[in-house]
Amino acid sequence: MKLNRLIALVVVSAFLHNAVAAQKIDPAQETFKHTVKKGETVSLVCIDYYGYWGADLAKAVLKDNPSLKDLNVIHPGDALVLHNPDYKSEKPAAPASQVFERRVQAMQGVVTYVEGDAVLIAKGGKARQKLVPNTIVFPGDVVQTLATGRVEMIINKETVVRLKENTRASIDAFRDTGSTAGETKMGFNLGSVWTKMKQFRDKLSRFELELPTAIAGVHGTVYEATVDKDSSSEVKVYNGEVAVKNNPSMKAASGGEPGEVSGPSEVPGPSEVSLEQWVSIVRDMQKIRIDKKGKPKAVEPFKKDEADSWVKWNMERDKRAAEMFGENEE
Repeated sequence: MKLNRLIALVVVSAFLHNAVAAQKIDPAQETFKHTVKKGETVSLVCIDYYGYWGADLAKAVLKDNPSLKDLNVIHPGDALVLHNPDYKSEKPAAPASQVFERRVQAMQGVVTYVEGDAVLIAKGGKARQKLVPNTIVFPGDVVQTLATGRVEMIINKETVVRLKENTRASIDAFRDTGSTAGETKMGFNLGSVWTKMKQFRDKLSRFELELPTAIAGVHGTVYEATVDKDSSSEVKVYNGEVAVKNNPSMKAASGGEPGEVSGPSEVPGPSEVSLEQWVSIVRDMQKIRIDKKGKPKAVEPFKKDEADSWVKWNMERDKRAAEMFGENEE
């Protein structure tokens, strides 16, 4: 069974931590060369090999690659000299060598690709700063793409999130990778978000995306969520399964728009503002629409539009993510 083979591959990669990267390197080599592929950035490559990205690692990469003047500018065909995370020296490990150790439980979000214009609004601030590749993001930060912008983020080396043009998303929480409890949480109220989640053996939800009128909880899934200007939304599942449910934090007056409740005195009772509890399971090549009042329509099939530039772009980048996750996408 293809599914069983896929699960077996994921189990093996979990024990090896990074099967794809390990197979490319001779364990006897202290350093190796990585040939940059189209669409790769330094942080993406380092997350693949080491499981994380950070300031010390950035300094080490610059030191080992003196011809590299700007970490944010690399090109397909460039050769990066990197330290082998599986190399075992006969000498006691020096403190600096810990930079190159593989970290399998790193909790962080990293911007691994930026196309066009995008900005970052740091937690608690209002100033917008230009977003560049290799930026580390934190809970409370907001990422916004402009008319020409697209952004990719990798969270905990298990979730890839991409923002389409004119999309604004907030990073709410990173899950503890040392525990099966808890979820990484993001929210967005306008635009389109594409998510690819690493496949695990269990069926626990590890990523939750909050839309204005619904919440999508996912595991081992490729899906797209879109929010329109009137707060209506749509979730399309390309692979896997998504549980879409009502957003209990949404409040709307009877017959009104979200956020239009002006005061307790004008609300007759809880029954007037509470939304109907519902959960819809959306599977491979199915979609669901939720109207601006939080009412879901029936789940229905859809066809992949491979001519659409956004879909095509994500499908291509998902191939690299599948390599990083140790998945076999035939």
